[in-house]
Amino acid sequence: MQRLFYPDTLGTAHCYLLHPPGGVVLGDFLSIGVEHRSGRALLTTPSAGRFYTGGGFAETQQQRVELNVVSGTLEWLPQETILFSGAQAHLDTSIELAKGAKLAFWDVVVLGRPACSDRFVEGFCRQRLRIRREGRMLLQDQLRLEAGDRLCQSRQGLFGASTAGLAVFTETASEALINDWLSCENTAQHTGTFSLTQRGELLLARYLGEDAQCCRAAFSRLWQALNSECYGHCPAEPRIWHT
Repeated sequence: MQRLFYPDTLGTAHCYLLHPPGGVVLGDFLSIGVEHRSGRALLTTPSAGRFYTGGGFAETQQQRVELNVVSGTLEWLPQETILFSGAQAHLDTSIELAKGAKLAFWDVVVLGRPACSDRFVEGFCRQRLRIRREGRMLLQDQLRLEAGDRLCQSRQGLFGASTAGLAVFTETASEALINDWLSCENTAQHTGTFSLTQRGELLLARYLGEDAQCCRAAFSRLWQALNSECYGHCPAEPRIWHT
């Protein structure tokens, strides 16, 4: 973990989590645990996470993230996770929120390496996200796919797209903000589609397309717009995103 930065007037602590090996190979189990007790903290990564190719082995690769927000605001905004063709990935995220705790979260998964035309032609992905407030389930989201299967190809699934993103905020957005963001992102020259849904106390944004950087940039604009509307303050993006 690098030293903390405090780039805005709200006093948000920016924390960069480093993974020296640079990726997850078969047989690896990467566990990340965070407990946030007060104030505001933003956690991100200096680069994309990578799940490397299987090489014919039967072992799986696992990543478990457990976030416990006791008080204050935790913003978990990592860069994308890239699954190389042949990866056999299990991605599990569990988030516990105490009463009054706030969360900003996103997760962007890329199948293969579309920028260099390396498609996800073998392997699988098992992904699960659970968010609870004082033990009560607010959201449970799961993705289970095999390379090239019906879920990857059908309109009810990924429809051939390589990149899927989900952002979750414990805020209630105005109808004007929702309409403005959707109109802006879906009429821009993006290779993908965005949706935005208010579900109880959670605001859910989704992306399906071919460009992880476009997805994260749009999620960042939504994050900033929500903070401006709810708190009258536009947060500073982590400097590492622009290096």
